Order: sequence, then structure tokens, then C-alpha cells
Amino acid sequence: MKAKSTVHRLALRLAIVIMMAAAPTLALSQVKITISDQIVSVKGEKMYVHNVNKGETIYSICKAYNITADELQRLNPIIGDGLKAGQLLYIPVKYLQSAKPEEPEEVRPDQPQEEQQEPQGYLTHKVKWYEDLDEIAEKYGVSPEEILTFNNIKKKRKVKTGMELKIPLKQKTEPYTVETDPSQNVENPQTDTDVVETDTTTTPEYTYDNYTMPVVDKTKTRIITLLLPLNSEGKANGNYMDFYSGALMALEQIKRDGGNIHLNVIDYASADLVSIAESDKIQDADMLIGPIRYDALKEFVGAANRLRIPLISPLDAAADSLLEESPYLFQAALSKKRQAEAMAEMIAEKYRTCQNPNVILVYNSESSMGAQGDMLKTALEERGIYVDNAGGIGALAHMRRDRENIVVILTTAESYAAEALRNLDIKMIPPEKVILFANSRWKTFETLDMNLYFKYNMQICMPYNVDLDRDEVKQFIRRYRSLYKREPSANAFSGFDIVYLFCRNSVLGMREYAENPFNSTASGYMENNLLQHNMLQQKFKFVKYPGGGWYNTAATQVSFNPDYTITSR
Repeated sequence: MKAKSTVHRLALRLAIVIMMAAAPTLALSQVKITISDQIVSVKGEKMYVHNVNKGETIYSICKAYNITADELQRLNPIIGDGLKAGQLLYIPVKYLQSAKPEEPEEVRPDQPQEEQQEPQGYLTHKVKWYEDLDEIAEKYGVSPEEILTFNNIKKKRKVKTGMELKIPLKQKTEPYTVETDPSQNVENPQTDTDVVETDTTTTPEYTYDNYTMPVVDKTKTRIITLLLPLNSEGKANGNYMDFYSGALMALEQIKRDGGNIHLNVIDYASADLVSIAESDKIQDADMLIGPIRYDALKEFVGAANRLRIPLISPLDAAADSLLEESPYLFQAALSKKRQAEAMAEMIAEKYRTCQNPNVILVYNSESSMGAQGDMLKTALEERGIYVDNAGGIGALAHMRRDRENIVVILTTAESYAAEALRNLDIKMIPPEKVILFANSRWKTFETLDMNLYFKYNMQICMPYNVDLDRDEVKQFIRRYRSLYKREPSANAFSGFDIVYLFCRNSVLGMREYAENPFNSTASGYMENNLLQHNMLQQKFKFVKYPGGGWYNTAATQVSFNPDYTITSR
């Protein structure tokens, strides 16, 4: 009986081995690879753009395109983590063209033949949420009218997100190019196009003459490297894990919108930042988001200059001081100086609507707000506004009944704010004669008389603000709760805002424009088309630092209105 069981087990094992050996052959026979009809030009070399379908394997793709697996992975690093449906692979045309034609297979009488299809005279383009008809037409080198006619669209210039358009090809005999490399020398194709290494401590030189806007391939898979001190091997850092969770939700949204993003995450909690900056871990990235802190960011400024990669400073306002060192640095957090400038701009807007207003600035010059008060005074003077009286709470004694009063109170201490409000109220100045401004900390105070906020139409300058009445904020909170079973923190909102804004811009070709940081055409396009957006928690409006990178200038103005409503803009 024992011998019989052993035989049964051996027979079962043998059957499993035979099935496993046959499995690859069976799988391959069921998946047919269709050679892509989309050909692009990447640095002068024609390449197929192959969209990976479910069931395809690296082996089957390599066999279809006559390319080795090593070469496929070298050209497409994203498959190092495994092949996934929806990935876009770039495969040189030359490999398939050099392949020997296969002998036609003998067709048995009982085997139906596939009809031979004529090559299509068009490409299919799925409309993305950020595209309009003119942009699509420009991308493919045809007119909007040709697209409308070819697709029998009656409503002129009307296309919708998700619509599949047939783009007519003018020449069937030549591969269609949807991406060009503006750095190529067309007149002298023998010119050496190798990238020249530049000194990481200096700014690279650029050519400004005859600059043409790059043609952006929005179907390209963009590689984003996220650098965070997650400390995943020990006790994870909760703040940065929240940032990461928000970032993942942003990438999910971009993919739903039609963008192709591959994310590399580097946990540098216990790593050598210099080694990472000098390694090949970042050289293929289209964008670096992080590191978080100023000292860590400083290690990557040289690499950003050398590789011409946008480097995003997401949270640390102190990194503002690195702007002059790199034209590729984008400073998202508002420094103290930028906050003062944002508040000054809000005050200036109200100032221009008043008749000869009386401007009073209240702050404790010996406290942490002393420098902030001085910066605000300077920013106001740059806008032609001079403070009539500045100082401690005693400056409120100079309020006027015969003029409108713009009162600015800067403090991070709740007790100081309470005393200032009481002194303001006992002056018995008609409320319509007072416009009160305060810094962001006032929104967190809990013991103050909120009625006075509304009475004096208080305006608060907020670098970060979440408006819970917005539908998109409600949707984010519901989605976050569903995924992570907890409430989103401020860092989770930041992770979504930063990653969505910049990864969306990456799809729109931000690196192509950022590679020419001193060209006014490229910079103007970035400033007006890419770098302005109101996100869930933070607003963005980037301005070019003279000779350097970009810094955010946008803040949210929260208004406590006399009718007891709160609005933000």
C-alpha cells in the first residue's frame, strides 16, 4: 500500500513538471503581438511606441520586434520592476527592419486564413483632459479642419475628453514622427550629439538664438523620482508617510486622466545623499521631487544642473536660499519673505480702494515676529504704501475716526492677539472704518472672540488652507479615508498637491521646457501655462528668480465677512 502511494506521488510530480514545462509554450501561443503603427523620433533614432497589453511577456515582445531582452530593458528601465499592462515601451525600428523575413507557414485546408489588412491611413488619438483640438492638430502636423472632416465631426472645434480621434496621415510611405529633438543639427547630421558633462558647481551654458518650442510627446512614460526620509527599515516617519500616501493618490489621479507616470521612490533616511546624487539612480528621471530639508536638497543642486532635471523643493521654506544656485530648482513652500510679499499684495489691493487710508502695523519687534514685521514694511514700501504708525499694541492709539484704517497685527502668541483685539475694540471706531489683517497663526487660535473677526472684516494671509466646502476637497477626504482608514493630515494634502501639480506638468513636457531655463519663450510658457494652479491645500504661482530657479508667490486670502460668512480666494 505504501509502495502504491509512492508511485502515485511520483506520477503526480511528473505530471506537474510536464505541465510547468509546457505552460510557457501554451501562454506564448495564445498571445499575438501586434507591431505598433506609432513611430517617434528619440534623439534622431526612429522608435516604435509599443503599448503593453495584458498577457504579453518580455519574451514575446522581444521576439516580435527582433530585440534582445537586455537591450529592451536598457532602453526601457521601467520594466526592471516587471512588465505591466499599459506601459509604453520604446523599441528601435532598426531591429525589426534588419530581421530576415520568415518563411510563410503551410496552411492546412481546415485552418482559416486571416485576412490581410491594408495599412491604415490614420493614427488613433485618445483625447486627454488637458488637450484641445488646436493642440492635437499641432502635435500631429495636420490642421484642425482636417481632423474634423476625417472624423465627420459637425460641431466645429468640439472635442471631448476620452474621445478617440482618427488622425489622417499625409504620407503612408514614411514613419510618422510625433516627437523631435530641437538640439539636433539638421544641416550637419554628422555632428557629435553626445552630452558634455558640465561642472556641477556652476551654471551650464545655453544657446538662446533660434529657439523653437519643443514638440512634446504626451504619451511618453515619464520617470519621477521621489526622495523621502521614510525610514522604512525602522520606525517609519509618520509625517513623510502621510506625504507619500497623498503622493500615491495624486499619481492614481494622473493615470486616470490619461498620463503615463513611472515612480521611483528612494528612502534616504540612512543613506549617503552624495552617493545617491552622483549615482545612476537619478540620471534617467524626468523630475526629482525632494529631498525634504534644505541641507539634503543642497546635495542635489549640482546633479540637477548637470543633468538638467527639474528639482522640486516641496516643504522646506529655507530652501529659498538655494534658488540662485540652480535654474532647475522649484521652491514650492513660501519662505517668510515670500509670505510678507503675499500679505503686502493683499493689503495693496485693499489700499487702492480706500481714500487716504491710515496704515497701522502692530508687532512686537523683540519677538520672533520682529523680522517678519520689518520684511512686511519693506514689501509695502516697494508697492508705494508707507506705514503711518508701527510698533507694539500702543500703536493702535493712532487710529483715526475720519479716515479708513488698515490695521495689521502680526503675532504667533494667542495672548498677544487677544490683548490687541481688546485694545482695537475699545477704541470705538466704527467697524466700517476698519480693515484688519493678520498672519496665518490666527486661524488656529481657540480662545479669541470670533465675533471680532467678523466685525472688523479680518483678512488672514494663509500659505496653506483647506476649504472643506470645496467638492474636490470632500472627494479627496472620502477617498483618503477609504484607502488609509484615517483622516488626511496637512502633509497628506501637501503630498497630493505637490505631486499632482508637478507630475501633471511632467506629462505636459515640463522637462523639455525646463531644459532651457534662460530662454524667455520657454520660461514664459512655463510661468503662464504650467506653473499656476489652485490645489486642495496650496495655491501655486511661480516666478523666475533672476538668473536662478523658480519660487512660489501664491497664498490664500481668507476673509471673515460682516455677514458672518467665511470666504477664501
